[in-house]
Amino acid sequence: MNNIAIFGYGTVGKGVYELTKNNPLFKVAAIFDKPEKKEELHNLLVTDIDSIILDKSIDTVVECLGGDSLPHEVIIKALKNKKNVVTSNKETISKHLSEYLRLANENQVSIQFEASVGGGIPLIYPLTIQSDFDEIFEVKGILNGTSNFILTKMSDEKMDKNEAIKLAQEKGFAEKDPTADLEGIDMVRKGCILASLITKKEIHNEDILHFGISNLNASMIAEVASRGKVLKLITDIKVSDKGTSVIVLPVAIDKNSPLAQVKNEYNGVLILGKYQEPLTFIGKGAGKNPTASAIVSDLVRINKKIAYPYPDLKPYYPLTSDLKGKYLLFSKESLKEVNDPTEQELKAAMFIARVE
Repeated sequence: MNNIAIFGYGTVGKGVYELTKNNPLFKVAAIFDKPEKKEELHNLLVTDIDSIILDKSIDTVVECLGGDSLPHEVIIKALKNKKNVVTSNKETISKHLSEYLRLANENQVSIQFEASVGGGIPLIYPLTIQSDFDEIFEVKGILNGTSNFILTKMSDEKMDKNEAIKLAQEKGFAEKDPTADLEGIDMVRKGCILASLITKKEIHNEDILHFGISNLNASMIAEVASRGKVLKLITDIKVSDKGTSVIVLPVAIDKNSPLAQVKNEYNGVLILGKYQEPLTFIGKGAGKNPTASAIVSDLVRINKKIAYPYPDLKPYYPLTSDLKGKYLLFSKESLKEVNDPTEQELKAAMFIARVE
C-alpha cells in the first residue's frame, strides 16, 4: 500500500481523493488545505506543509495546488525528503522540470506528471517511451479544452465568443480569468513539457512564440469556414537537424483531418515519428475526472514500481520558430494572405491563422 498526501482539496484534489479513498493500493494519510476545510476533511486536514513532508510514513505527495510558488516549495521539499511526487501542474513542471528531475534522481524517488498535458489522455508516458527508440519529428495537438470548447461553439453553433466563454466558465472548463487559455499561455507550458521530453533538453517557456484567440470574431470564423477549413488552436512542435521549433497558434485545418473532429473540451494530439505511422490520441482535456484519472494512473505506476525513470535533462536549448507556410493576417480593415511571414508581420496583425 502506498501512503499518499494530497496538497490542495479543490476540484482536482477532490477527484483524486474520490478515486483513491476506497482503493486497496492507496491510503490517503493527509490532505493539506486551509483551516476552513476542517468540517469537510476532519482529521485528514493538515495545514502545515512540513508536518507532511517530515512524516516518514508518507510515501508519495500529490500536488494539486495550482500556480507555481507554493507548489515549487512543496515539490522541492518532498523530493529532498525522498518522497515520490505526482502533479498535474503544467505551470510549475514547465518552469522547473530540469530541477525536479535532477532532485528526483539524486534522491532515488520518482516525479510523475501525466496529468500536466492532455487532461485524461494517456499521452506523456507513451510519448516518452516512443522517444527512447524512435525519431519523433513532429507533435501537433489541441492541448487546451477551454479554447477548443469556445472555438467549437463559435464554429458549429455560431455562438458569440463572450457567450461561449461564459458557458465554458459555467461548466468548469474556464477560469474566472480565461487569459491563459485564450492567449495560448496554457498551451505554451504544455508544449514546453512535451518538447523537453522529446529532445531530453531543458527548454524555456519564454522562447515559445504564441498567438491566441482573444481577438477572434465571427467574421474571421466565417472567412475560415468559406475556405472549407476549421479553426483550431494548435501547439506545433517540430524537431529536425536545424533545431527544435515550438509554436502555439490558430490553424485553419481541413475539415476532414483528424484534429478537425476534436470538439468541445476534448484534446487531440498527432505524433509523427520515423518508425511508426502517425499516432492519434484523443480524450477529454478538461474537468475533474479526466485530470484525476491521469494522476491516479501515475500513482498506480509508482505503486507497481513501473513509473518511468526520467533522466536529467541536458542543458538549456534555444528554440527556433518555423514560420513557413501560408497565413491569413487579419486587421480591423483588411485580410492579407502571406507566405512565410516574419515574426514581426505576425505580431503586427490583429489575428492570424496558418492555413493547412
